Amino acid sequence: MTGIETPRALVLGSRGQDGSYLVEHLLRRGYTVAGVARGLQPRGGPELPPFRHVCLDLRQPARLASLLAEWRPATIFHFAAVHGRAGTRYETEWQDMLAVNVGAVHVCLEYLRQHQPAGVLVYAGSSKVFGPVFPSVVTEQSPLRATCLYTVTKNAALDLISCYRRDHGIKASVLHFFNHESERRESQFFVPKLVASLYRSLRDQHHRAVFDTLEFHCDWGAAEEYTDIAVDIAERMPVEDVIVATGRTLSGRELAKQIFARHGLQYQNHVVDRGAANPANCTFAASTERLARMIGRTPQVGIVDVCERILAALVRENEGDIA
Repeated sequence: MTGIETPRALVLGSRGQDGSYLVEHLLRRGYTVAGVARGLQPRGGPELPPFRHVCLDLRQPARLASLLAEWRPATIFHFAAVHGRAGTRYETEWQDMLAVNVGAVHVCLEYLRQHQPAGVLVYAGSSKVFGPVFPSVVTEQSPLRATCLYTVTKNAALDLISCYRRDHGIKASVLHFFNHESERRESQFFVPKLVASLYRSLRDQHHRAVFDTLEFHCDWGAAEEYTDIAVDIAERMPVEDVIVATGRTLSGRELAKQIFARHGLQYQNHVVDRGAANPANCTFAASTERLARMIGRTPQVGIVDVCERILAALVRENEGDIA
């Protein structure tokens, strides 16, 4: 409608898997969006209105504060993070993690407190804070554990956000994301590596890929769907944290079995399990009750379908068709 300004959103980490999907969802819903990343260009090419790409290093809090004062977003999505695949050691990256995963959160909270008290912050948390051995049912009330430096920062950000909600009435939510994948996930992670193995096995019957272990369980979903849910949560002015998961778990071995069988292959002929010990392996169920109550929906896309999308993307990239 003429004369009504479109809502402004800021996405930190807009070149990443989650951030790039988030930008797309926001634009479809009529937001004007600024995306922050260290790269000179946005993911997918040059920026086009109503999207603005900002090249900014989140380890520089003064620059982020200046951007917030200038852009004046009513909704902030902190989806930037220093992180890695399972088993990553973070000791050498501690200062960067502290600045990005926690320090930038404080800058955003202070902006909301001082300049946009009716605004919203949505922070991408991690299911790792409930591990490494999950309880049989994981809820928002499950004990939080800092099992590595990454989870130290995630728990610190959660505590920081809780303080600002309590002391200053800030509307903010931590989304405890369980595993979520897409064709935009970095290749070193388990699911894209597994699908790449399937892709190569369809072209070479002798192909083998080695994995440390298949003996672990995950609740896997679709990154594109999870980020759309994140916008739903933001629009409901959240004041509590929530688990975002499918509520269904699958082992690495069962996932390999299913996606290879879909294409007439036996995974044992192409996937080598080194049998590394995994004391954290356990079955569990992530509760989606609060999410359903909060927004009236829960994730529906299963990981096998996500793997098919990743495989189709590999086919397109290599300009070939699977026989």
